[in-house]
Amino acid sequence: MKRYTIELKDEVFKVFQEANLGVSVAWRLREDFKAMFNCQSYAEARKDFDNWVTSVEESGVNEVMKIAQMFQNHLQGVCNALCHPQSNAIAERMNGKIQEIKTIGRGYRKFENFRVAILFFCGGLDLKPHKAQ
Repeated sequence: MKRYTIELKDEVFKVFQEANLGVSVAWRLREDFKAMFNCQSYAEARKDFDNWVTSVEESGVNEVMKIAQMFQNHLQGVCNALCHPQSNAIAERMNGKIQEIKTIGRGYRKFENFRVAILFFCGGLDLKPHKAQ
């Protein structure tokens, strides 16, 4: 299934490229950027990023140039993301759960009650009865 999707994507890309549409240039720049996620070091990521920005500027696609400018404003973070696979997804998920607890509770009179609710729902508590020793 995945292979068919890749073949179909390649076919569509070839059609765009042959039609010489601006979309094909933007698509190529996107694929070039995705290829940079295999960098092994910050220096390699920085070199690849600089080359990508140069190709974006040469392409003249304004929408992609805006994105490249935004990436340049956050250069250190972008290069770190290119060479390190870590993310803050787990922390964001936990924060989402806490926000949901706050919304469902419609406010807590005391912070201690809010804290207990967070620990109850997110703390991984074992609620099975244990035998006294």
